[in-house]
Amino acid sequence: MIPIKNELAKDPAINVKLLIDTNIYLDFYRSKKDSIQLLSELAKHFDKIILTDQIVQEFERNREVVINVMKKSFESESNLQYISSAYLQNLPEFSYLLESLKDYNEKRKLVIGAIEIILETPEKDPIYSFFTDMIREFTKKDAILNTTNEIIDKAHKRKLIGNPPTSSNFSIGDEINWEIILANVKDNIIIIGRDNTYTNNFSFLKRDFHSKTGRFILKQTNSITEALKEIGVSTSKELEDIEKKMLVELNNYNDFWKHQTKGENDQIVK
Repeated sequence: MIPIKNELAKDPAINVKLLIDTNIYLDFYRSKKDSIQLLSELAKHFDKIILTDQIVQEFERNREVVINVMKKSFESESNLQYISSAYLQNLPEFSYLLESLKDYNEKRKLVIGAIEIILETPEKDPIYSFFTDMIREFTKKDAILNTTNEIIDKAHKRKLIGNPPTSSNFSIGDEINWEIILANVKDNIIIIGRDNTYTNNFSFLKRDFHSKTGRFILKQTNSITEALKEIGVSTSKELEDIEKKMLVELNNYNDFWKHQTKGENDQIVK
């Protein structure tokens, strides 16, 4: 076990950067509108974020997967069925019900249409707009960390050996992303992620990162506001409360939908 001495790990001469897992960005599609304020806060600190071409590609391709799963779930759960009979149709109350159902179905179509607009015109999507703004800023500074053939070779080897982080399917996205970090990052880092590949293998990743870079992983957290505090950014109680509610919503979201449709994680490719 590598001891992390506070005076070394938090040396003011050494920067601390935030490595944000792709699923953290995608989680905003599973949350309420208020959570967008967290992205607004992150936008003030692009210089503290690590962005790789692998994260960019993961977000671009899986954004559509997440929204389509949401659309499919909504269509299924909101599809109200009713049983009619000749006798019931004689009741005035039944005619009122049919009118209400007609209005409901019209509103339901509007919601489905709004989801389709977000899919077809990403520029109307505030989450996508945040991400493209971040890419634009990083591109200006040539700060996106890129994949190379050597990194792909190392990622394949990591996959074959079984060293974490390991993608849960046939792909090597997590492995590529980690090899990019090891090859390029010379700062201490904080990982913001909810993926089991980080949480279940944190001790290994700390040792691996330190042995390859000489730097430290100071923390792994699922909280953006907690990570920002660690790098000296003060956040409001309102923003912290918004994130706490968001994390509860995400747990409820996963618990509710996991039995309704095929799990998103089975479709998301890293």
